[in-house]
Amino acid sequence: MSTNMNQPVVPREPTTTATPAGHRGSVAPVAGVGLLAVAVAAGAFSLGAIPRRRREAELVAATAAARAAKPVVNVVRPRRDASHAELLLPGSALPWLQADLYARTNGYLKQRLVDIGDRVKQGQLLAVIEAPDIDAQLEQAQATVVQSRATLVRAEADEVYAGQQEERFTKLYQQNAATQQDYENYITLHKSATANVSAMKATIQVNEADVLRLTTLQAFQKLTAPFDGVVTARNVDPGDLVTADNPGSERLLFRIQDTDPVRVFVDVPQIDSTFIKRGQPATVFRREDPSRLFTGTVSRTADSLDSVTRTLRTEIDIPNPDGALMPGMYLQVKLAMAGKTAPILIPTAAMVIRSNGPTVAVLDQTGAVRYRAINVGRDYGAEIEVISGLTGDEQVVMHPGDDLPEGMAVEVNGAAGR
Repeated sequence: MSTNMNQPVVPREPTTTATPAGHRGSVAPVAGVGLLAVAVAAGAFSLGAIPRRRREAELVAATAAARAAKPVVNVVRPRRDASHAELLLPGSALPWLQADLYARTNGYLKQRLVDIGDRVKQGQLLAVIEAPDIDAQLEQAQATVVQSRATLVRAEADEVYAGQQEERFTKLYQQNAATQQDYENYITLHKSATANVSAMKATIQVNEADVLRLTTLQAFQKLTAPFDGVVTARNVDPGDLVTADNPGSERLLFRIQDTDPVRVFVDVPQIDSTFIKRGQPATVFRREDPSRLFTGTVSRTADSLDSVTRTLRTEIDIPNPDGALMPGMYLQVKLAMAGKTAPILIPTAAMVIRSNGPTVAVLDQTGAVRYRAINVGRDYGAEIEVISGLTGDEQVVMHPGDDLPEGMAVEVNGAAGR
């Protein structure tokens, strides 16, 4: 055992173990499988990349074609509507005549003979006011006139006597039978008597004027209708105190209106004011009953535009024998615009508002977009009236947006016009 421990250790050669024939190819197949997997993956990658590149190429081509293609737009043609040459405006009905009756004498309402809705004739008695103080003053004034006339008779007698005395002393003075002082005294007395007669005549005129004033006030105790009409307001009852010429307590007693014919007032805009002529026919109707039309004529205009609303005040007289139109009614007024060209109408969606105002996009002869500034009139909702800027023969682009710059060539979607 010791001998083996003293001997040097010799390294052994690597021993190659013999591999059986059945196990010799185990490493090579593994490497082959790996290569095959790599080849399959490479093939699959190549097969996926080809369609993707094809799609990318198609997308690039489509994008280029889209960029090169013209935008497609919808267009309409402006139209002229003759029906819009007939102006339709709101109006208000007012009575042909209207009188507000107030008291012109102080007193108490003794009797009321009419009420609201009663039809009255001119001169018909409406009410009676009791004013005993006016009656007493009138009697006193009449007595004063009688007294003044009696005084005038006496003054005239004094004037005659003074004239006779003047003549007598004139003869005596000429015969030196009377002094100059007596002569001049009787001349003065005659002149004074004549002046008294003139003064009494003037006093009588004053007294008679006072009688006339009180007689007029007494006549005001009876209120009568100034014209044929209907009572539309009544604010007093028997026993009410009525006062005259006192703004603090004065109140309306009755209101009388003549409603045949009626006046219909309408405010015509400045754009149509030049087409309104006196004597032209007009038609009115109520919105609640549009089938019943009332015809009349334009009787007068203000011949001046309101500085605030820029409208022309126009009056239309409408016969109203059956009272179907009542004062204060809101009415619709149709006015035929004689000589007015039918306006140009475009869809509201064709107009755009820009910094320079309302504009529309139209197509020129080459199919390019051109923007035109327009002046607009009335807005009818879906359509708008064009006063200037279009002739009516253009192709107007619908819904123009910022992606349609000036000069861009476009294609029309379908036939132009409506």
